[in-house]
Amino acid sequence: MRPWQHQGGFQHELLVLGDPVHSDAASANQDYHGPLSRPPISPAKRNFRWLDMIRGSAILGIGGALGHDANAALLVDGRLISASQEERFTRIKHEWNFPRSAILDCLNRAGLGPERVDVCAFAEKPLQSLLFDQVGRPTSRLTWLLAKLVPEEWVDSRFPRHTQPWSPMTYVREARRMFPKTPFRFAWHHLSHASAAFAASPFEQAAFLCLDGKGEDISASIGIATGKRTKILYELPCENGLGLLYTLVTYYLGFDSLGSEYKVMGLAPFGEPTFVQKLRDFAPSDANGALRLTRHVNFTPTSMSQAIDALARHLSVAARKRKEPLSNAHIDIAASLQTIFEEEVLKMARFARKATRQTDLLFCGGCAQNCVAAGKIRRSGLFNRVFTSPVSSDMGTALGAALLVHQELNSSCGGKIDPNGFYLGCEPGDAPLEASRYRLPIGGTVHKTAARLLAEGKVVGWVRGRMELGARALGARSILGDPRVEDMQSVLNLKIKFRESFRPFAPAILAEDSAEWFDAEGPSNYMEYTAYLLPKHRYSVPAGLSGLSERLHFPRCRLPSVVHVDYSARLQTVRRSVHPDFHKLISEFKRLTGVPMIINTSFNVSGQPIVRTAEEAWQCFRHTDIDYLVLNDAIYDNPNDKTREEKTSWARQFEKYS
Repeated sequence: MRPWQHQGGFQHELLVLGDPVHSDAASANQDYHGPLSRPPISPAKRNFRWLDMIRGSAILGIGGALGHDANAALLVDGRLISASQEERFTRIKHEWNFPRSAILDCLNRAGLGPERVDVCAFAEKPLQSLLFDQVGRPTSRLTWLLAKLVPEEWVDSRFPRHTQPWSPMTYVREARRMFPKTPFRFAWHHLSHASAAFAASPFEQAAFLCLDGKGEDISASIGIATGKRTKILYELPCENGLGLLYTLVTYYLGFDSLGSEYKVMGLAPFGEPTFVQKLRDFAPSDANGALRLTRHVNFTPTSMSQAIDALARHLSVAARKRKEPLSNAHIDIAASLQTIFEEEVLKMARFARKATRQTDLLFCGGCAQNCVAAGKIRRSGLFNRVFTSPVSSDMGTALGAALLVHQELNSSCGGKIDPNGFYLGCEPGDAPLEASRYRLPIGGTVHKTAARLLAEGKVVGWVRGRMELGARALGARSILGDPRVEDMQSVLNLKIKFRESFRPFAPAILAEDSAEWFDAEGPSNYMEYTAYLLPKHRYSVPAGLSGLSERLHFPRCRLPSVVHVDYSARLQTVRRSVHPDFHKLISEFKRLTGVPMIINTSFNVSGQPIVRTAEEAWQCFRHTDIDYLVLNDAIYDNPNDKTREEKTSWARQFEKYS
């Protein structure tokens, strides 16, 4: 078993194109089983103007070069102006191509042209990632030096591409076309995650646990973040892959589109963890969470397919094909995987507490989107405070990279951003002309009218203000419903979202009322963790319920559409200071019903990116069974001019990404 690797005094630094290497650096480590030290960079003279910059600078972050969730973020004078995801423009979920549209969107919001950008900060080191993919070894002194000496264009054209459909260096080439004279900086992927989490947190200093599928050549890291520095102390190589295991089992269970791990998390409470030991035999671990698969696996289709076959033989349960019915065994395997994931994350958190001696923790990286595990860390008592990154996936890495550069240029400024909201995208714009004849008269305010419609059991699309950053709708591009309606979960899943019936929905609850309903461990402004319904609100469940359908449809409280089968809920606590518009709507709903929460789910169908513009919202509205659409300050009735077949056919275009 390979344990966590200590960094032994070496530092993870940003890389400037053209930097010389320390002449007195340690020799390259050729042993794949040895330390994964990162070489320091030289403090020698740079040939770029970035050293002469003062705080008044424009830093553009660019993320997604590792193959998914292309994004951009812009800091001007140390202030976060905008952050955007390329998928919202191309309408391809988890878009991997260079985020040109997202970059232009950020620049337009600031009124800047490309020539005004002082530094481009990349949220990954693409050459190190590419070399690891080719040679299967973590970054060493030799590969680090090789990455600096080999021309980018040569690498992009000469390296074989059988391992992936894109080249990480494409981002560098495309960026150079947009920014021919701008210096480029490259941050380690996990430092980008940690920096973004720290900047939004209330902490002045904290440990971080970053966990994902792959960051260049590692899968997990532990370190310390402060206002002046973000430093990795320990890391696990990619072969020690808890994130990789979760993805593998997700694909084995038939959820084979990118980013479907959350479906397994939602399925897990319906099963029993009867396959834990078999999965542990397939991927043993140690006391500190250094889990390692017993066979070599990577994220390429061929490797995944072979590993799925091996896992099926090991479990003596055939892999499920997409859209096949879920067997009880498959549901139990999901429960077993989630159990292992939670146990391993707690081991890592315990090790982070011991290794860093910090009392506060940042939980970040793609695996931090597992809000059940995030809740377990909070309730464990290992740390005084736990903060989960608002955008823990790669969708927020451009922000982290820009912050790292800003932190380096302005070491005394603290590296913080406004924590009151990640509503950083564009406004929706005007409704399409065809919508005008369906506009309804409003008696009173739009909030009062929408709240009344919700209280009547209607489903309402809600599109107002700047768009949220990240995978979760937070009340700017949302589909809303009444949690008291018994079959609302099935209606939303099957007739509107076109997705699996077992998928739970989040309650958006007034922050001041959350403690009356849930065992909330602090704020959850961005749906960071799950909490549990307090016992006084629960209905007893009879013994003997079996199978997914029986457990799904038995009511467990008076708000069955937002409480999962284990009484858990992925909370969004809505504070007036963070989102006053959404807070006002929920307050009106509470005034009418006495219930301080509503269902909040993203405005899209399965496999579709969240709608960005008024036109996209209108088309999604027309092709689903949403009853009403709130768009800016107007409310529209659904034309109901599409047949069920037409709606299903329209939704099918996104199916391959679902």
